[in-house]
Formats: sequence, structure tokens, C-alpha cells
Amino acid sequence: MARIARLASLATLLIATAALVACGGDNSEKNRYIDELTDAQMRFTSTQERFEADAEKSSTSHENSRALTRFATAIADTVTALRGIDAPPQVEAEHRRFVGVFQTWHDDVTRFAAAIRDPTPKAFERARRRIAAATDTFNRSSREAATQIDAKLENT
Repeated sequence: MARIARLASLATLLIATAALVACGGDNSEKNRYIDELTDAQMRFTSTQERFEADAEKSSTSHENSRALTRFATAIADTVTALRGIDAPPQVEAEHRRFVGVFQTWHDDVTRFAAAIRDPTPKAFERARRRIAAATDTFNRSSREAATQIDAKLENT
């Protein structure tokens, strides 16, 4: 679960980098977008940290499932916040992709939470492998999407 706590931080740093690039000239729309995006990411990171602490205390599959369900809700809240951000025209497609990465992550975590409610050892192992792969995909996809946003903002 420690990997989960690091993933939003990386995306946040990539988006925050764009803020430095956007300095100079009339960049109020870019700066507003970056501020809102960073704020949504920071709230998500804070939630992830709380999830990490809860997950460490969980000892049963039921407790783990409840913690993951709460985490899925937090991801859904992040998706809602990200969808509420009015992206500048030059990064609308990249922003939609970024939101989509979080939506996919939400769906994966929700499936994992359901899979471990009352698992057999074999089913639990299969679910664990799937969530590990989904975590890797989320990490990679969120970095790629954030980098694309950064690049577009830098070039406009």
C-alpha cells in the first residue's frame, strides 16, 4: 500500500511544475487551472495518507474491504473535483484523459474491494495481483497524462 501513497504526490509535482512554466505574460487562465488541479491533487494525497494509516490498522478482509470502499469514495470525490475544473482549451483533451485515469483507478479499487469481502485464498491472491497491476497502470498513466498537460501548457 505504500506505493499507493506515492502516486498522487508524483502527479501533483508534475502538475505543479507547470505552474513554474506558466509564469510571465497573461497566464491567469493557466494559473487558475494549475491552482485548481493542484488543490484537487493535494486533497487526494491527504486522503491517501489517511487511507494508508487505516489500511495498516486493518486486520480482517472485512476491515480491508471497508477501507478500500472509503478509498474508492475518495477517488470518486477526486474525479468529481477534476471534472469540475474548467480546463484551458489547449489542454481540454489532456485534462479529460487525466480525469479518465482517476475514473479507471476508482473502478479498479471498487472491484478489488468487492473481491476481498469474503475471498477464498485463491481469489484473494488473484485480486491482489490485479490491484497491483492496476496500481502500476494508474501510476504510469497519471504520470503520462500530467506530463502531457505540462507539455501543452509549456508550449502555449
